[in-house]
Amino acid sequence: MPEVSQSRSAIRAGSAVAAGLALIVYINSLPNGFMADDGQAIAFSAVAGPPSNWRAFLVTPAAVVLRGGTTGTYAPLTAWIFTVGHAMGDPPLLHHLFNIVCHIATSALLVPLAAATGLPALAAGLAGALFAVHPIHTEAVDHIASRGALLSGMFVVLALLLWRRQRSLLGGFAAVVVSALALLASEQALAVLILLPLADALGDGTAPRRERGSRVVLYAALLVIGAGYLMLRRAAYHSVGEPDQAALFQGNPAALLSPGLRIVTGLKTTALAVSKLFAPVRLSADYSYRQLVGVQSLAEPGALVGLFTGIAIAMLASALWARHRTAFFWTLFAVLTYGVVSNIPFTADAIFREDVLYLPSAGVCALVALAIGALADARSRELGAVVAAILVVAAGTLTVMRNPVWYDELRLAEATAATAPDSARAHRLLGTAYSDANRADDAIREFGRALGIYPGDKASLYNVGVILQRQDKRLEALTVFRRVTDLDPKYVPAWINIAAINNAETAFKPALDAAERAIAVRSDIPNAWVVKGHALRGMSKLPEARAAFEEALRLAPGQPEALLGLGATTIDLQDWTASASVFERLIKIAPVPDAYRGLVFSYRQGGHETEAANVAATAHQMFPNDEFFAPEPPQTQ
Repeated sequence: MPEVSQSRSAIRAGSAVAAGLALIVYINSLPNGFMADDGQAIAFSAVAGPPSNWRAFLVTPAAVVLRGGTTGTYAPLTAWIFTVGHAMGDPPLLHHLFNIVCHIATSALLVPLAAATGLPALAAGLAGALFAVHPIHTEAVDHIASRGALLSGMFVVLALLLWRRQRSLLGGFAAVVVSALALLASEQALAVLILLPLADALGDGTAPRRERGSRVVLYAALLVIGAGYLMLRRAAYHSVGEPDQAALFQGNPAALLSPGLRIVTGLKTTALAVSKLFAPVRLSADYSYRQLVGVQSLAEPGALVGLFTGIAIAMLASALWARHRTAFFWTLFAVLTYGVVSNIPFTADAIFREDVLYLPSAGVCALVALAIGALADARSRELGAVVAAILVVAAGTLTVMRNPVWYDELRLAEATAATAPDSARAHRLLGTAYSDANRADDAIREFGRALGIYPGDKASLYNVGVILQRQDKRLEALTVFRRVTDLDPKYVPAWINIAAINNAETAFKPALDAAERAIAVRSDIPNAWVVKGHALRGMSKLPEARAAFEEALRLAPGQPEALLGLGATTIDLQDWTASASVFERLIKIAPVPDAYRGLVFSYRQGGHETEAANVAATAHQMFPNDEFFAPEPPQTQ
């Protein structure tokens, strides 16, 4: 009994150390802001409505968390949590703190799980410590859009811990429920459906065997959970529709390959994953085309490396099954949790991302801890302690140094373009960051590099058009946007900008045509209705213009452009009451001179001179150089 008590105390201490290390190495990530993918993931999730509308997160497009224009990942629980943060105002600090807490919890839970699978208490503590500081986790922890990896990792570890420790039927059902949460957090958790039964097959004597009847019931429950999950996933993807093939290829060049070549490509990326897990250097936020490409021939070096890696892993697993069941389990843990997203069993969301190594790294950390424990037993405990300390300190230092890369879009984009120079998406991200920083020439250069790598990169071409439009080079911008729509007739932002440029050039008929092309593809985008309203107003079709602006406001009740357009149209219709009401709304949202000018004019035309004078006086204080609001000079007798 004293030995058991000491072991439990050591495990609790190991969990505390792992949790503390996780906090220490990620505390400097709290000041980080949002990345482009973060805003996209949160915005698409919020489409489902408030968090109370949880059913909408199961089978609607909001359940698919999008990242970087790829097909997305079915993760309704992650999307729901994004929406909760959105309802709280989306402070970046809150989102980053949530990610860190999830990582702390997973690091702490890994220690008792490792012990429950047969690792000695000290080795289990080392596994948790190595996991807490592993640099490969920086994308998962620092990148808000990667939250699914954290949530699924935490729930998978918890499910396995409950499964191994709680041998009763009730404890098994608790593990099944937690497994369901893991699945709803990320598709990568599919591996848990195999890992739980595999944990029963360890046969290491570290936990009593569950009765056969209980196993049958629990395995059946796992099958039901898996089947239900796959049905929900299929319904959600069906609601999204077919993915854009060009974007799909750019994010995952393996997606359009034959099954055989896709599998070999998956083995090739598995070799890359192994290298990043054991030597986490030159980390990158992007591996899309052409940084990584699909295998076209088995004679390629990448294919040969992948095949060798697959054979080596199979041989290692076979040897461990016979000699060390605990090491076998953690090897299969790493293989299965990565295999789900490797493009080997089916097409994945991306060809490779570092955040998908979050779960597999737990298996690697457990194996490394076992190896160091064996070294300590064979040589000396002092040598084992020195090696462990060196690994923890070195990994923690790399993690602390990597966190600031995720501080803002520009810093991340520059680092990504440096580590992934052959990626079109990396150069596009850098071009976008330069554009946001008003470095137009640098931005156009980076977009040009992206197009040089992948001529079909519509987003880069579109962004070039946006820069030209900002520079008031309308005809050049129009030409670029036309090239975008030639590449993809359903590229809605390009049609909207074509309509806006034509409106500015008083070419209202072409503007209307472009606006209607945008609406035909996506009738739920307010700006499409705004540019349609301006085109109709320019053609003197005032009732139709009014209806277009009102539709835009139905979709986005506070959009200033729609309010300004509606206000101008109601003035044209001489509906002074309506125009005054519109400009009153606009002033509350965007107190700009045009809003006050429209309200003063509406009041005057409607015979409300006193109200007009009061508003003009207020506006004169705000805009003293605008002569429209200047008080009229007193009339001489």
